[in-house]
Amino acid sequence: MSSSFPFRPTPLVAALLFATAMPAQLPTAARAQAQAAPMLRDYDLPPGPLGATLNRIAREAGLALTVDAALVGQRASAPVRGRYDAPQALRRALADSGLELLPTDAGGYTVRAGAPAASAAPQVVAPAPSAMLAEVRVNAERGAAGGPADGYIARRSTAGTKTDTPILETPQSISVVTAEQIEAQQPTSLVDAFNYTAGVRRSEGADRTTDSFVIRGFQAGAGTGSLYRDGSKFMVNAYDGQQELYGLERAEVLKGAASLLYGTAAPGGVVNTVTKQPTAEPLRELGVELGNRDRRQIKGDFGGKLDEQGTLTYRLTGLVRDSNTFIDHVPDDRRFLSGAIRWQPSAATSLTLQAEYLRNRTDYVYGLAGGVTILPNIHGPVPSSRYTGTPGRDRYAGTNTAVGYRFEHAFSDRLKLRHSAHAFRSEVDFPSTAAAGVSPDGASSTFHESYDRRDRSRAHTTDTSLEYRVDTGAVAHTLLAGMDTTYQSYTTRRASREIATQFNYYAPNYVYVAGAPVPNTYFPDMAGNATGLYLQDQMKIAGRWVVVLGARHDRVTDRQVPVDGETANSKEKTSATTGRAGLVYLADNGLAPFASFSQSFQPQSGVDRMGARFEPTRGEQYELGLRYQPPGSDTLLSAAVYQLRQQNVLSTDPVDTGFSVQTGEVRSRGLEIELRTRIGRSASLIAAYAYTDARVTADTTAANVGKRRGNVPYNTFSAWGEYDFGAAGAPGLRAGLGVRYVGASTGLYVNGIVPSYTVFDAMVSYDTGHWRYAFNLTNLADKAYIASCTYGCFYGERRKAVASATYRW
Repeated sequence: MSSSFPFRPTPLVAALLFATAMPAQLPTAARAQAQAAPMLRDYDLPPGPLGATLNRIAREAGLALTVDAALVGQRASAPVRGRYDAPQALRRALADSGLELLPTDAGGYTVRAGAPAASAAPQVVAPAPSAMLAEVRVNAERGAAGGPADGYIARRSTAGTKTDTPILETPQSISVVTAEQIEAQQPTSLVDAFNYTAGVRRSEGADRTTDSFVIRGFQAGAGTGSLYRDGSKFMVNAYDGQQELYGLERAEVLKGAASLLYGTAAPGGVVNTVTKQPTAEPLRELGVELGNRDRRQIKGDFGGKLDEQGTLTYRLTGLVRDSNTFIDHVPDDRRFLSGAIRWQPSAATSLTLQAEYLRNRTDYVYGLAGGVTILPNIHGPVPSSRYTGTPGRDRYAGTNTAVGYRFEHAFSDRLKLRHSAHAFRSEVDFPSTAAAGVSPDGASSTFHESYDRRDRSRAHTTDTSLEYRVDTGAVAHTLLAGMDTTYQSYTTRRASREIATQFNYYAPNYVYVAGAPVPNTYFPDMAGNATGLYLQDQMKIAGRWVVVLGARHDRVTDRQVPVDGETANSKEKTSATTGRAGLVYLADNGLAPFASFSQSFQPQSGVDRMGARFEPTRGEQYELGLRYQPPGSDTLLSAAVYQLRQQNVLSTDPVDTGFSVQTGEVRSRGLEIELRTRIGRSASLIAAYAYTDARVTADTTAANVGKRRGNVPYNTFSAWGEYDFGAAGAPGLRAGLGVRYVGASTGLYVNGIVPSYTVFDAMVSYDTGHWRYAFNLTNLADKAYIASCTYGCFYGERRKAVASATYRW
């Protein structure tokens, strides 16, 4: 388990060495092949805006293409379906458009008027598309894995492969929430954005300080290594705050064990958010929002060219919000600013610089005792608005900053280099007050204490990879080799203050005196480094079968510096090798059954009774699934069954209960179904169902074996439907209605059953000219319900009403 490195390069130096050395390591024959015949690709592009379709084909192939926007205008593309090189695919898209594709002297291509009205047969052109035209810009078009999706259905994603891959060809369950869905439903947080996704739910109730999930029965968040931003590990500690949804193009969840591409992570899956990127098309948006509980918000999103040629493009997004919440004394104030600049001297090369500032002013809502929420009480359940903190003292004041860059260069249409680096910093002032337990009178707590707390988190990540496409007979390979590095540090300074009087849950008296601070030295300063090497081969055989094989090796070093002045420093080294294997069959009618096996790992600190370091926990998932996406349709149906095990879980040492042994195991089995579709010309539907059976299967305490995992309901169901009234004589008018059902669950650390609940959401919007007006209602009936019980119980969001007006020009 423990081993030392033969050398210790810094993360950035190692990444740059890898990036520069790999091209030189390619065999001569491979380099020659990369410059040979044009690369054939499988296309399944429905008719759509001609400019976007041409842009997509050229970008994916690394092809230099010059197109006059005025010439393309509002023309529609012809469908492109079949196996072609990039010029052939472009000619297919131009069929019946009155335009033709011509090679340029510089080795690229251009579009001009004068083509015959119909040109069904593709023409073969002499120039190989490996030559690049310096002045061409090819931007992240709608529908690409790194760009915004059209509507509510994303067809491509990088989450499952780190390459731009159709979801239909990915042998593992992926769910994507698009920016348009976020705009329509107006979720409160990133967790709420997945309200209409199967197998994903929030860890705690109406919490505004964390992005913490339960995925397929396992906790997932920054603290478990499961949170990613633009493909790189994001945040450090669970309480580093929540991401701003307005700054995102999409949010993705890759379900199940996923260490092949992401290293240390919980077995349930990883959540990846994709930030808004620069665009060459002018983008100008201003919006205002007003809502109940004194909600006021103003936001803006801008993008476009910074020079006439489009070599430099930008994106600038910002938001200011002041609001109260349904819980007394808890605000929801935010300041957010995000910017990005892209330098793209050619279609083959781009460098994107990004920065973000986020300030949150809210409060952590401490979990309520089970005895005043889910258990019988002579006084009834405590009001959902009850605040157990200290008004005027307690707060969550967090400030996050993030900077980074991403560099891409296509040496040819076959070989591409990607390199990115990001830095994250979080500072949180976090005083809080806890009330727990219920006294015999049923009204007062048995524990009441205040805390001083200040957290600091730092993170630096790099990711460098080479993607190489090559055909060997009937097999088209997409090879990916890469290295990523992560450095994270976390410090916390805490103190406890005793409160002599207990808290009355039903008649709170917030006037009490906290004692002198007593330093809490239990939490050491922590820092860690991780380096991972990964290799993956996506093989497409005869256009029918997709085989994905991959392996990864990680080395992790964790350091702890106790702050008690007595305990010695510790340093632990862990290594792990993980892999994945998957198979997909692509039928002509859009059916795509798949099967996969994947692994994950998480380091564990500490030693057993004999002084041996703990091994990392291991996750293994077996999954069988079926997707259905008829060619050219706006439908994606996904269904999957899985078994997911986490082994090496700590359980009590039967010889000495003061120690632990790694004999525990947790197993989750389930069924998930998701549907996203358009019904006719006017209606659309999102529906999701999940059955999850997560329980302890091995433990040294016999009574624990067979127990359900807490905070995991057997059944969840959701559906969101929209109707466009344009066909009924009211163009621009849309209405939506959603229902969310969450079945009963057991408390994670609270004894008792969390009741099931059903809530409804609604939306009405009207688009006219440059304006969009909308009115959203979350929890339409204002239902009071317990959303989850972990160490305490948390109410879910009460009715939220938001009216918005957005101007785009």
